[in-house]
Amino acid sequence: MPPQFLLFLVCLLQHARHANSQRPQLQTCTGTILRFPPPSKGDCLTSWAGQRGEEKLYPEDFDDILNRVQIYRCPSRDKRVIISNGVPNHSVILQNRNGPCEFHWVVEMPLNPSVADRRTEIPIRGMIAMALNGVPAYGAQENDYLNAVEGTMGVQGAKYWYGHAGPNSAWHVHNPKMGRELESHETLLGYAMDGFPIYGHLEDDSVLDPCNGVTSEDSTYQYHVRTLEQVDGSLEYCNNNSPETNWNYVLGCYAGSVDDTRIFDSTTYSLDDDCFIDESGPENTAAEIPSQVGETEEAPTSLTEKDDSSRPKRPNIIIMQPDDLPFYDTWGPPPNNPSTPDQSHDLPNYGLPHIESLRLNGLQMMQAYTTSPVCGTSRFSTITSRYPSRALSNDEGGDAPPIVKVPTTKLQGDDCIKNNLAVQFRDNGYRTAMIGKWHLSYINRATYTYDGAVNTVKECGFDIVEGLYIENFAQGGFNNYHDGSFSHNMEWITHEAIKVVKENPEEPFFMYFNPTVPHGFQSVRSALTEFSCKD
Repeated sequence: MPPQFLLFLVCLLQHARHANSQRPQLQTCTGTILRFPPPSKGDCLTSWAGQRGEEKLYPEDFDDILNRVQIYRCPSRDKRVIISNGVPNHSVILQNRNGPCEFHWVVEMPLNPSVADRRTEIPIRGMIAMALNGVPAYGAQENDYLNAVEGTMGVQGAKYWYGHAGPNSAWHVHNPKMGRELESHETLLGYAMDGFPIYGHLEDDSVLDPCNGVTSEDSTYQYHVRTLEQVDGSLEYCNNNSPETNWNYVLGCYAGSVDDTRIFDSTTYSLDDDCFIDESGPENTAAEIPSQVGETEEAPTSLTEKDDSSRPKRPNIIIMQPDDLPFYDTWGPPPNNPSTPDQSHDLPNYGLPHIESLRLNGLQMMQAYTTSPVCGTSRFSTITSRYPSRALSNDEGGDAPPIVKVPTTKLQGDDCIKNNLAVQFRDNGYRTAMIGKWHLSYINRATYTYDGAVNTVKECGFDIVEGLYIENFAQGGFNNYHDGSFSHNMEWITHEAIKVVKENPEEPFFMYFNPTVPHGFQSVRSALTEFSCKD
């Protein structure tokens, strides 16, 4: 059947269904029709189709279709630009038979919005805001004019904080938590399509205007969502002919103008040259509200099997320091070595999807420079936060500046037992672990044993030392500190790192994770074909 005819038939059947049930056609409260249609569709989680009621854990159940979102400030045109694939960044429970798909979202909205002379009705269906994780936030109405947030009369699956996929497989949220299991009045949840930020709920919502906005003490305007208890869902959606709707869980109306807000497709979109990454992100806090006191966090509304009380009160911290990994041109080309001015570093053919996810969803320090261009000395700076020239092992006395070399830059004395990250984390209640290459201790080659090397590294603040490569592989054979029984072995050190993550989940941990690759001199092909974590 030709697709044009199929589309016509679907529309005809929908029209007939509404006519037979004598329900009204789509209409708005003010007569203003406003829509922000989705862009083109990308890859889909087709394996999820028909699995209603199943929990899907992020990221392991997402089949490498992971959340990607980046927020930019573009000052020359006064735009905030949100680019995302619309995939959630958290676990979900499927509430219908639809598997989600990527969508190539680009939302341009005012960077510095102002309160307009008159308020605008939010779209009666579809997108009204973009959550901070790049998932669209919809209004309270579901099809057939039902309340999606309260979960009444057959739309129960739309009410949860983690959202659901629509008929077109676009993931979205109706719940005012906007994809956050926990939120408070200081939590930045996203941006309305008029450009104003949206924060978590206030305990006293009487200070909010009908749009859910309030002017803070610094004279800036911002929205705050309302809880289900703060909205009378028994009222009609429309407040007569007013743009101020009654089901104002996320927004009741737009206080600013949406005239210049646009949706584009990321497959064809080009950022302005002056755009830069918006560093505010989830840590951005709301301005102080004059009448707001205290802060509370609501309990989860779903995924109740997760016990929030068991979560660590402090974050787990992992520092990954690959050995001689180039800074890929895709991420922003660094200055090249003058001896190789035309050298380029392209991403591998299959990409680095998990590293890319960390980069796109985290803080990118675009002007963070290493203190040393070689491995051992740069590791000293990572673990001590000091220049390698200040290493006690390089202090030869006198007034001459120290000569900084890999063989002489080691953790000695207070550098080992006091002045480094591992010691500080350990002394403040963290489990500490070192996995992979070390290169920061003197080793007697004549008396070297693996267990002895592990104990040497533990003296520098680490509770756990596994998968240890005490120094580089030697050029020309397996002749440095081992008998040839192991080579580059990413499987081995990854296995040990995962063990650290899974053990004692009630305790926060600090891990220094150091792959030996891509540094030489052993054959990576040999490592992949001849060695495994069993060796």
